[in-house]
Amino acid sequence: MALTQSDWTPVSVKEMSVWTCNVAGETADTDIITNRLHIDPYKPFTLVVYADEDLSAAGSAAVDIWGGYSDSCSLAAANVGTSCNLVSANSNDIDAGGYQVIKVFPNGSFSEVLDASPGIALIPPHPYYIFNVDLSTSLQDAATIYFTVIQ
Repeated sequence: MALTQSDWTPVSVKEMSVWTCNVAGETADTDIITNRLHIDPYKPFTLVVYADEDLSAAGSAAVDIWGGYSDSCSLAAANVGTSCNLVSANSNDIDAGGYQVIKVFPNGSFSEVLDASPGIALIPPHPYYIFNVDLSTSLQDAATIYFTVIQ
């Protein structure tokens, strides 16, 4: 895996906080993973994921949300996390030029981990979040995935 991860860039827009992170992947990559992000764990947020290329000719590309519980949490590959756990798997497929928008509600009581309703994720609050585009096959072309979090 040869990911190029940018740091999260924060800005303020009309009294809302917006963070962006771009991750460039190569053709052998099967996971496109962000660095960890610290946001208010008790406020809802919106995750927007955009792909500028067709990610997989024959496979699918789903968005996973991982919750981190230490300052050193990280995700090396799908299902290989350090101090983090999978809190939501969103099964909507991302195509070239398409967006996936997920409204995330940290509710403190339960999580819809598998096959979360497209566009809605109920998750337990965590101090950090890591986002992952989980491909069923490797990238068909080098691609950049654009992640935006709005809170």
